[in-house]
Amino acid sequence: MNKVLEYFKSLSKDVFTKDITVYGYESNYPYHLISSILPYLFSNLEIKENLALKSNSNRDGRIKEKKYLVIHDTGDTTRERNAAYWSHVVKTQMHSDMQYHASFQYVVGNDGIYHNIPDNEIAYHAGDGTQFDYKLYYTGIKKQRDCKVTIKKGYYYINHQNTNVLVPSTSRPLFQSDINDDGILVVIKDDEYYLGETYFNQTYQKIANRGGNNNGIGIEICVNQGDDIYLNYQLASKLVAKLLDEYHLPLDSIKSHHFFSGKNCPQTLRENHLWSHFIKLVKTEYDVLQFEKEGYQIQLVPLSDNILKNGRITSNPQKRQYKIITKKDESEEEYEYIF
Repeated sequence: MNKVLEYFKSLSKDVFTKDITVYGYESNYPYHLISSILPYLFSNLEIKENLALKSNSNRDGRIKEKKYLVIHDTGDTTRERNAAYWSHVVKTQMHSDMQYHASFQYVVGNDGIYHNIPDNEIAYHAGDGTQFDYKLYYTGIKKQRDCKVTIKKGYYYINHQNTNVLVPSTSRPLFQSDINDDGILVVIKDDEYYLGETYFNQTYQKIANRGGNNNGIGIEICVNQGDDIYLNYQLASKLVAKLLDEYHLPLDSIKSHHFFSGKNCPQTLRENHLWSHFIKLVKTEYDVLQFEKEGYQIQLVPLSDNILKNGRITSNPQKRQYKIITKKDESEEEYEYIF
């Protein structure tokens, strides 16, 4: 068995179902989530170009190096507000008969992946403004086994050592509990710790990180009723894996909107404890992309009626049968999975 089939075999038992709540700013709804046969979507990545006009006020136009992939969900559960709808909102700057000022590079839904703002431009999605770029502050503290950031007397501390990096100033003292749930950026360079630029978000009353708008590629995931929500997560993960590869970014460059503002977004992923699974989807897509770059061709052959050709399971996930065929050069190999 070649390494690709071995890889898929190692993941083949990770099928699950989960009753979740899908969250929206107008209404929520219950949803029965069924995973796919594998944390990989057997389909090609297709992106629909629908760029906002250069004259739009929500298209900044300034070019910035990208350090992050910023994950959001639309927070819109209204049935007809799919990816095409939200892409149109960015392009026309109109939503519910009101002017729309935000923007993001991509929006993902069952109806496709839409590209709204060029990747290398600033977009208005992360809530951290555009005054500050990605920046690191030297702490002089050597790398240790663990890294715990705390606040004491207006400074950040790492493992009880003063970094000499100031906590953001605001009208009240800031404490450990004021840091957003995802923490602040810590980078290790030459075995020493560096801290990222932070600020205090007045709206969400949290210490958050800079660089989301300027140095992040914003990706919105649709949560509208009628969509296959898990398919949206898989489509988004395929897009994220492609961007990781294209811009030579590490896996930990994937950040939630919350990291940059303190907002509870992407709320459905966060509230249902699915964030780590989403990262697993991305990693799997990235790994398979590397196999494909080595020359492997991969084909799924569903052998039971409840499996679609892209690997989605429609019902009864405990019973599934399928075959995966790999081709490379003149060699062809297959393996049949029966559960």
